[in-house]
Amino acid sequence: MTVSNRGKAIVIADYDPAWVTRFEAERDLIYRTCGRDAFVRIEHMGSTSVPGLAAKPIIDMMPGVRSLDDAPPLIPLLGSIGYDYEPAFEKPSPELKDPGMPERRYFRKDADGVRAFHMHLVEAGSEFWVRHLRFRNHLRTFPETALAYADLKRRLAAEFNAGLTPASDVNVGYTDNKTAFVEDVLRQTDERIARSTPIRLESHDPSWAALFARERSALAAVLGDVAIAIEHVGSTSVPGLAAKPTIDIAVGARDAAAVLMHTAALIRMGYEVWENADDWTYGSRRDVGAGVAFHLHGVPYGGARWTSYLLFRAALRADAATAVAYETLKRANAAEFGADRLGYVEGKSEFVRDVVARARASR
Repeated sequence: MTVSNRGKAIVIADYDPAWVTRFEAERDLIYRTCGRDAFVRIEHMGSTSVPGLAAKPIIDMMPGVRSLDDAPPLIPLLGSIGYDYEPAFEKPSPELKDPGMPERRYFRKDADGVRAFHMHLVEAGSEFWVRHLRFRNHLRTFPETALAYADLKRRLAAEFNAGLTPASDVNVGYTDNKTAFVEDVLRQTDERIARSTPIRLESHDPSWAALFARERSALAAVLGDVAIAIEHVGSTSVPGLAAKPTIDIAVGARDAAAVLMHTAALIRMGYEVWENADDWTYGSRRDVGAGVAFHLHGVPYGGARWTSYLLFRAALRADAATAVAYETLKRANAAEFGADRLGYVEGKSEFVRDVVARARASR
């Protein structure tokens, strides 16, 4: 493999949960400085945005604006909080055989003399925006792909560092040699979305509660005392809230092995069952009636995920304003992401985290 020898040494660090906190603090600083309405939203992108993924410890941020015509007034405001605007990257570079990126406004920010943030300001909904979110969401959803990406990055970094000369701080060879991997993931993503159907939100149907109750009884009979508790969670569990007609069921169990012992019985009920790093088991049962499906989540009883399910449900049931805000977000996401279901789910994650965090703090 031919690897460019231009650039500073590339350091790939193990994943640090503090990266999320750093992103959130910086995002909030940008909102305070520029005004919340200046952006559609600000996304955490790149490897530091994927839980568990090794990365260069530089936070990549992607503010989405409605039009790049809105960018010029933001440049001095961002400069006031340490961001250096780099317009050279918008133009072609024959030396680097780079066509340039006129669709992006690129900024850098250092902290204590070390690169801390990269900012890619683009139009929300642009090709740059969509491709980067789809790649991130795929890695967040499929840990095995994220692991393969980490292995590739470590190998490329080692090859790149072995041929360094102190000519530039543009890590061209390292970045370019990841392109084939990224393009393959995006191809898989495009194929998955093409096979899917647009997200359909329906007005709340009181029959969802009755469907859950019937399914709960059937699951309890199959799982026995393995299931310490079986709860109706997700949007269909909140009266009045619009939702996809998919009834989410959380099974709180002692351990994964106890649940998986009942895999054959769950399959006979119509569930597809597999293990997952976060949810022990997950199943889907479709065509229950009027297009309704069941999603089954077997999780540690009393664990963080179990608690989050219940806290989020309780918050939506208790506060009409929070429920309305959540429905508004879901409808906007459905319109934006269409058949891209990973995008739809990830687009809700920040809202869910914030509601759960407030609920935990108030306990």
